[in-house]
Amino acid sequence: MIRKILIALLAITSLSFTPHEYFVSITDAEYNSTEHTFQLTIKFIGHDLEKALTSAGAPELFLGTDKEVEGANQYILGYINESFSLKVNDKQLNINIVGKEVSNDDFIYCYLESEKVKKIKTLDIENTLLIEVFPKQENMVHFTIGDKKNSFSFKKGMTKQTLNLE
Repeated sequence: MIRKILIALLAITSLSFTPHEYFVSITDAEYNSTEHTFQLTIKFIGHDLEKALTSAGAPELFLGTDKEVEGANQYILGYINESFSLKVNDKQLNINIVGKEVSNDDFIYCYLESEKVKKIKTLDIENTLLIEVFPKQENMVHFTIGDKKNSFSFKKGMTKQTLNLE
């Protein structure tokens, strides 16, 4: 009887945290010319983000559950600000969290917005999200500024990119 219960628990656990071969985050960033801010959505695999947060010193946050730790968004923002940065014209932009969404398919969407910036000549992006925990991590970033769309890939050994808009 105990053996059957253990097998059932292992089956449930393996469904919710299925090991995966690919480690990817996707960031969609758009410059809002009315607000003069970058509006970003970062899509994470939920258990990967939680593992990175715990490795960075956060308590277990139980994201998207009834047991979610108060202030979880601040832990997420702190981690993102340490691992993702935007510089416009050599000036570091502050990024704030607007909110997050935890989906049933183990994805976490983080919604962020930068401080105001009016004229963009150069955009420097640094992205090391999850790389310290998952060496095979790849971070895709898609930027839309006006009618220009650019995509970048970041991974271990290649964590910085520059976009010239002049």
